[in-house]
Amino acid sequence: MKKQRTIVVGAGINGVVAAIELRKRGHEVVLIDPGPLPHPLAASTDISKAVRAAYGADEDYTKLAERSINLWRQWNVEFGVELYHEIGFLFMRQRPMQRGDFEYESFKLLEQRGHRIERISSKQLRERYPAWNAERYPDGFLDLEAGYAESGRVVATLIQRAKSRGVELRQTSKFRDLNETGGRVKGISLENGEKIAACAVVMAVGAWTPYALPFTHNFLRASGQPVFHLKPDKPELFTPEHFPIFGADISTTGYYGFPLNRDGVVKIANHGQGREMSPDSPERAVTKEEESKMRQFLSNSFPALAN
Repeated sequence: MKKQRTIVVGAGINGVVAAIELRKRGHEVVLIDPGPLPHPLAASTDISKAVRAAYGADEDYTKLAERSINLWRQWNVEFGVELYHEIGFLFMRQRPMQRGDFEYESFKLLEQRGHRIERISSKQLRERYPAWNAERYPDGFLDLEAGYAESGRVVATLIQRAKSRGVELRQTSKFRDLNETGGRVKGISLENGEKIAACAVVMAVGAWTPYALPFTHNFLRASGQPVFHLKPDKPELFTPEHFPIFGADISTTGYYGFPLNRDGVVKIANHGQGREMSPDSPERAVTKEEESKMRQFLSNSFPALAN
């Protein structure tokens, strides 16, 4: 029986995993990306991404995250390298946790589901995590079954796996548009004019989606969020054992971050409304206002990083 050919457009984390899984299911898979890989502008090409099951009262999402965490542990064994670091995630609030708060609902659901978690007071915060301005954060919890993935390294590792499993990688190919006949997608066209036929096309282009598929622009938008890489003067305060991944009253401030990595970098980011822009935009840079707000946050929360 002839194999079904499927094209996957985009070799970021979603695209490469889709390609591997489709190949596993017997498809002939063509993976398309302009490269280089991992693509420098892809969201998954990063030094770290949080892996957690704390998602408020959303039990369905929490269950999915639990499955994901188990798979990350398996990948560490399969690949023979620690790409996922289970160092814990510390969620703190600027007032006591109460019903309806993201942190409270996360804590109660994780507790109900048997996760290893610890309630953290201001006193414990001061004693165990000295980089924090403990007086500002009186209540929170530590999720011990959370961590981060070295996402750029993960993508690079998975690309090699995809090739070893028989996925055809077209690294210098740039998608132009879908080929449609009779209301059905029959393949894609590349910018060089080449047409590739397929039974199905998976679009995994992330923030490029509203630009690659203009009909989605009315209901999808790409937004940029500020991310900062910092080199602390006192690196000993920011090692994983003293500074786990954190959310600093995240539903109010938007700020979260990661401990010192292998290159001595502390990553701090803000999850907010963001600024709408194309991933290729020359405006893809942190603004002075965003930097000023970040410095104020550091001054209030992590004084040793404020300079």
